[in-house]
Amino acid sequence: MPLWFVPVRVALGALALASCAALDSDLHLAPLYTRVATADGGTLLEIAGGLYRQHRRDEGDFLEWRTLAPLYGIERQRDGSFEAEHPFPLGRTRVQVDGTGFSYLVPLYASWFRPEPDGTSRRLLLTLPGFLLQKTGDGTHGGWFPFYGRLVDLLTFDDLRFALWPFYVRADRAGRVSHHFLWPFFGWTSGGGESSWHLFPLFGRARWEGRYDRTYVLWPFFHWQRNNLGGGGEEPEKAWMLFPFFGKKERGTYAAWTGLWPFFGFARDPRSGFWALDFPFFLVRIQRGPEATTARTRFWPFYSHLRTEQLETHSYLWPLLHLRHEDDALIERDSATLVPFWQSSDARSKASGETSSWRKLWPLLRSERQDDWRAGALLELDPFWRNDLVPRHATGFFRIWEWEQEPAFRRERAFLGLYRRERGRGEDRRSLSGLWGRRSYADGGKSVRETSLLFGLVRWRVTAEHGFDMLRPAFPGPGWPRPAQAASAAASRTYF
Repeated sequence: MPLWFVPVRVALGALALASCAALDSDLHLAPLYTRVATADGGTLLEIAGGLYRQHRRDEGDFLEWRTLAPLYGIERQRDGSFEAEHPFPLGRTRVQVDGTGFSYLVPLYASWFRPEPDGTSRRLLLTLPGFLLQKTGDGTHGGWFPFYGRLVDLLTFDDLRFALWPFYVRADRAGRVSHHFLWPFFGWTSGGGESSWHLFPLFGRARWEGRYDRTYVLWPFFHWQRNNLGGGGEEPEKAWMLFPFFGKKERGTYAAWTGLWPFFGFARDPRSGFWALDFPFFLVRIQRGPEATTARTRFWPFYSHLRTEQLETHSYLWPLLHLRHEDDALIERDSATLVPFWQSSDARSKASGETSSWRKLWPLLRSERQDDWRAGALLELDPFWRNDLVPRHATGFFRIWEWEQEPAFRRERAFLGLYRRERGRGEDRRSLSGLWGRRSYADGGKSVRETSLLFGLVRWRVTAEHGFDMLRPAFPGPGWPRPAQAASAAASRTYF
């Protein structure tokens, strides 16, 4: 190698290094790679047109959210709580600030956990092929379904055991112990005021002192029940049925009749003015009563109307058109749905007076507003009601245009991230991947405009005071430094 070539190589290397953008400056090479300082004070990294995205705050120290669609996603809060998908939609984990949460991955496992007042934690794990593991402050329990298992304080059970399920099951609830052999065919319960047994489906009787006395013969054909037997101001209830021909229920002045179930039903209470008519059940129902009770008219699927003290709904040609009005102590809200094309919601908080609205014209566009904050998207393929998960993992990559605006900032993004805009923190930054970039800001009250072309190889600045000035290259461009002005308290609520 000629001696003269060595210093030439060194000079060319130094020139190339000097032409590269700084490590923390904006790089916009969408759809391959993008790293930009966001207008709300964070740093966004986007790869492969948005398949991988992450957003950090506090100069990169705090990871706010990350998505590798659809394999993994996480959204974290500063209090330590978070939600994650792994992968979407089969797996999900949610942990609240106190440590309570759940995790599942269909069909492999499901887990629930929560802290206890004594400082210990309670965990339950169900996993293939039927393994159960439970950890509490009192010890570890579990089993292998259907061979053997024991769990404590689960749902309504104080102690639940099984062996060769369904051959044997033992359940303890508040002192009432039940034994089942070949569940559900034979079993009995005793203790805690209850005395019950059954030989399903031939005969069964369940008696709980002060609560009920229920009997069936040749289930489901013959039933007799007496409920609410504890007094204390409750009126006892009597019910019987010869299924499916006729049945009757009585409680005080209330009486209900069923004939040829589920085709005909009628109920009335002269004391309250309530009455209801079914013909047949679910498809047609008319219910009326005093103003404080529910009024319902349903001719499914053609029309239905429901009115309560806090809710009124209308449905036409279910499931196509739904109208809903809510009015409670906290919020007043109106919503409408025309499946699958239109969804809307307008709400007002009665405590703060804050208003919000949300619109989706599927699959063309979406817009939403909450006081001064606004956002929208063009080509919104997600057909479901308002959510973030489906766009983050499946449909958001196809948006032609999306934007977000607060009084303190505005953000814009075009298809695959080819165009971006970040206006805030005293600057307005716009760029077209690799080809063009523009940065506008004020310096000492004087306007400054910087331009980047051809992957940051050609850059210049124009100021009101000094005019035109060339800038050093910053490959691959546009190479803008992080804004000097601190971010406002407003944070982005979107995922682009």
